[in-house]
Amino acid sequence: MQPQAIDMAVRRGQFEMNCPTATGELINRETIQPAIQTVVYTGPTRAEYTVGVAGCGRRTMYIVIRPDNGSNNCFAGASRTVVQ
Repeated sequence: MQPQAIDMAVRRGQFEMNCPTATGELINRETIQPAIQTVVYTGPTRAEYTVGVAGCGRRTMYIVIRPDNGSNNCFAGASRTVVQ
């Protein structure tokens, strides 16, 4: 699912930076443990990707979260840093 995470961040970066030629690269990948863990229920483990997006003289980083429950759903959180 790493390519999907990078694509999600790139699409958001292209839109926010108004730069259709922006490209992305994976900076980091971590596995996040479930927020809820009880005897009866355990939430899904999540993959967290940090993706750098650069283009048109700007660059930024996005955190993309994807649950490790077999779904193809993921979302890109707000950018961390914008460098012009």
